[in-house]
Amino acid sequence: MRTVSTGIVATGLFLAAGCGVGSDVASGLDETESSINVKKLQYEAVDITAAPAGQDSWFPVGPSDKAEVYGTGLDCDDEYLVCTFTLIKRQTSGEFATLEQNFSASDVNGNGDVGGCVITDNASFFGQAAIRDANGKVEVLPRLVDEVSSCVNFITESGLVLVISFTATYDVTVYVFDKGRTTVITPPGSILDINDRGQIAGILFDDPEGNRAYRFDSSTQTTTILDPVSPDPHSWGQAINKHGEVLGYSFIFSAIERIGKWNRRNQFETSFIEGTPEFPTISNKLNWNEAGLIVISQTTVSDGGTYLVPAPGIRLNLADITVGPQPSSRLVAQQLNKSGDFTAQSSADGRFFLLRRN
Repeated sequence: MRTVSTGIVATGLFLAAGCGVGSDVASGLDETESSINVKKLQYEAVDITAAPAGQDSWFPVGPSDKAEVYGTGLDCDDEYLVCTFTLIKRQTSGEFATLEQNFSASDVNGNGDVGGCVITDNASFFGQAAIRDANGKVEVLPRLVDEVSSCVNFITESGLVLVISFTATYDVTVYVFDKGRTTVITPPGSILDINDRGQIAGILFDDPEGNRAYRFDSSTQTTTILDPVSPDPHSWGQAINKHGEVLGYSFIFSAIERIGKWNRRNQFETSFIEGTPEFPTISNKLNWNEAGLIVISQTTVSDGGTYLVPAPGIRLNLADITVGPQPSSRLVAQQLNKSGDFTAQSSADGRFFLLRRN
């Protein structure tokens, strides 16, 4: 782990908010939910970079539980100054379906409900936060006072969403919208994930003792700091499951990286250790699903591999369990669905892939 992009980045419409096995490796899976058969874990890589007909490009945001990939198509003028946005679905057949005009997607849940925004200004790329459910109904969220643009950043399995809103002077408000209720929140650092209970996982960068993972409860507006394993100086929170367990790293920059989760007692359970002579990988991104399948991506240039941790102490190289054309190296994985399918983009050449579990 060396660098990370943090904070809320404003680009017109869009505001978005480093293993060997050591003796401290503990059970990190919920045995009642895990259905991972390590011996049968195999993937097919599908290059999904090519844009649908009539679109200059498209940007996948993730797969539903049916492995249908949702994303945003862009049709722009020659200078890419004015663009139209279209919500696109890549079906399991490989065919594309146009779902919604003037809609930019940010996230999709397992049901196929999409969070994003309807476009209100194609030149400035401003929009208004919106949800399109799997049945095709679009709900546009009410604007906040003085808001000029907003967008859903995350949508959970139950349809709860996290929204970033900003004013003309770029004052930013973050809120949770759930079943018609708006709750303005003030998380202490970068936001990486949210669950159905409105609990957020992220990273606090201004702690004087070092980077810190945190869990933030939207309903009580309370923050729990998730400390690294001693003597590691830093921790990062990367994702959160429905139980409030936080996936992340306890680490030393450019050295040892413990990958695991903070359980409900805020104790770190190690699933794998990298950044060692035996496993020198240094990574920057972790994803998982509710079954506990972990994907390690955004690894160092010298390595460039993507890895899966299906159970504590076991790390598999994606390239070794992928059939068909190999995906590009240096992948940055997106979310996993319940089966373990995921989308990813290569930071080496920009191509997008669907990694579908066989």
